[in-house]
Amino acid sequence: MKLFCITAAAVLVVAGMAAAQQQPPAAPPAGQQTSQPAQSTPPAQQPAAQPGAAAPAAAQAEPAKKQPQAKTQEEYKAYQDAGAKTDLAEAESAADAFATKYPQSELKVFLYRRLMYLYQSSNNAQKTIDMAKKVLEIDPNNPEALTTAAMVLSERTRETDLDKDERLAEASQYAGKALQTVDTDLFIPPNADPTQVQGVKDGLRSIAELALGTVEYIKKNYPAAQPHLEKATQLNPKDPVAWLRLAVVLDQQNKYPDAMAAANKAVEVAPPNSPEGDMAKSEQARLQKLTQSTPAAPKQ
Repeated sequence: MKLFCITAAAVLVVAGMAAAQQQPPAAPPAGQQTSQPAQSTPPAQQPAAQPGAAAPAAAQAEPAKKQPQAKTQEEYKAYQDAGAKTDLAEAESAADAFATKYPQSELKVFLYRRLMYLYQSSNNAQKTIDMAKKVLEIDPNNPEALTTAAMVLSERTRETDLDKDERLAEASQYAGKALQTVDTDLFIPPNADPTQVQGVKDGLRSIAELALGTVEYIKKNYPAAQPHLEKATQLNPKDPVAWLRLAVVLDQQNKYPDAMAAANKAVEVAPPNSPEGDMAKSEQARLQKLTQSTPAAPKQ
């Protein structure tokens, strides 16, 4: 069965992320170098909604993790100017110029993370991966960039790709590392709601598990894909794509009753008239035909 062509942007729907508040990094005192952690903008799964602001809050970082901050007013102003660009090409050029002028700046990670989400929102897979890798060059353990790169790579790799094995290995590596760093390498405001923080952490974990399950699906290793997809649905029960992938993986193993239950759940949680909803209904109909035509097991 063909792998579902769901865009990565459609997959990354995580409870609690939409409600996260944006909070730009604090400016340093005029004429002074900063020495204490600032109230910096934490990451989020959704693209930044306000020009000049970094992405919304994502998840709880360890208290010891230093919050990125501007060192001077000039650096902070340059960061704001670069983040105010709304045209993607101009925003990327501005981010590159900022990184060149302030190579030691702790704020450049926010500019590339913002671009990562904006390119993802515009369904530009390659640019999304490029920006995720730029984030990882600055912050190698960033779970948002790791999960984003893992999901896009797994979604956009096909069996006919000459570099399929390399891309799938890279996706698995990113997803596995994200699961290791989600509790330690996310930035959040000090007053973040603990329930929201946990929801976002679970959302990031669900994306990583979904990516790992998708990798195994592409390899046709359905038994290995199943536990990852089951974990993804447990972490984010409202993700129709995870339920849909699980239904197909169970279908491929002839586990029709379980597959039907997963397909039903995918139909239930999918947005109306969405691609994933239509595909879930199609899988549901296929399973209904199979179960109706499959002879009942003989009584013992």
